Amino acid sequence: MDPFSLKIKELKYPGEISGYLREREDDISEAQKIVDMIVSDIRKDGDRALLRFIREYDGYDADIKNIRVGKDEVLSAAGRVKRDLPDLAEALAVSRKNIENYHKSQYERGDRSWMIEEDSGRKTGQKVTPIERVGLYIPGGRYAYPSTLLMTAIPAIAAGVKEIAICSPPGGGGRLNDVLLYLCSILEIEEIYRMGGAQAIAAMALGTGAIRKVEKIAGPGNMFVTLAKKKVFGAVGIDSLAGPSDVTIIADSSARAELIASDMLAQSEHDPVSRSILLSKSRDVAARTAENISNMLHSLKSDAGYRNNLKVMVESIGNNCLIFYNEDIAVLIEAANIIAPEHLEIMVEDSDYILDGIKNAGAIFVGDYTPVAVGDYIGGTNHVIPTGGSARFSSPLGVGDFLKRSSICRYSRKALEAEKKHIVEIADFEKLYAHRDSVLKRFKN
Repeated sequence: MDPFSLKIKELKYPGEISGYLREREDDISEAQKIVDMIVSDIRKDGDRALLRFIREYDGYDADIKNIRVGKDEVLSAAGRVKRDLPDLAEALAVSRKNIENYHKSQYERGDRSWMIEEDSGRKTGQKVTPIERVGLYIPGGRYAYPSTLLMTAIPAIAAGVKEIAICSPPGGGGRLNDVLLYLCSILEIEEIYRMGGAQAIAAMALGTGAIRKVEKIAGPGNMFVTLAKKKVFGAVGIDSLAGPSDVTIIADSSARAELIASDMLAQSEHDPVSRSILLSKSRDVAARTAENISNMLHSLKSDAGYRNNLKVMVESIGNNCLIFYNEDIAVLIEAANIIAPEHLEIMVEDSDYILDGIKNAGAIFVGDYTPVAVGDYIGGTNHVIPTGGSARFSSPLGVGDFLKRSSICRYSRKALEAEKKHIVEIADFEKLYAHRDSVLKRFKN
């Protein structure tokens, strides 16, 4: 498809959208072999294997003494950021505050310990405790993502996690970005490792000697990171298996086509396989959006400042941009629920009606002045969100991902005596006689 001449299509019924949802077609067989080899070698040889993979894939002369970032290096980086990037430091402070406020509120209103006590002496309840030690993966290398550090670390801190280990791929010479280290300093995270990819996931999941095993791993990454998380799941918990990023926009005739086009292009910046979909109630808005995307891409083509991302954007728009229209808003709502987007933007006059009908979406952005970039950076809600339609059964990263729930049951003699016949009845039916006897023995004497 020529990305500069997008076609619009009438969506005749909601289920038709399924035929347009392109499955990811990457050949992962070779990547899976590499991940299997890395995890297997680290399981067997620990630090020795880890150092070999860091040298090969992270590109610096690693030894046991330098894979962990020292406190002096963190403080030095923090000083440079405050001195050289004061506006960025201020922006990150606002972002941190908003994310903390949101996730503290989530903790206060969400998973809590509770207990119900009855006169019979029967008590049941729930105890909520934080995971003791977690590993956070922060993508890096050519680019740095301080927003992802804030989004993954702050919910863990709000949940009360005591130990947080950070792994991030280094840039040239094995250096981590100053801004990442600055954020680690203000968040008081001291355990930081300069390594990425499958080797980082395997090291955190299995332990190597130099690196202690964690209990859960969270944070997005590339195909190798995702496959490694899938491989080690069970040895540790994981947050999710991330796929290509996506956005769906529901719009009516009140929506501004240039804003829709701009937001679809912003999504296309992520990856050649990123997907952007418009579901428009207005054929005219759909057509003008297609025209705006074409015009904006032509402008970017001659703008030197955007050349690095232009190839990615062109491929993403050309292969994964879909524009539909239907005058029946109910058709568009149901189509959005079938897509189950990672990001859903609602640009309509009656947004509450749309919100009421949405069942499947990771993060929802309402109104002309709430682009996805707000949630990515400053809004406070989390940007680690279910992808690939998994919003049908999963949720954005939050405080609950770093908490464990233990059920509590306490019976007095009186309470057990009142219900023992029911336990015996069920145990006898299931032929689990030791279960039955474990109750009856308590009343022998």
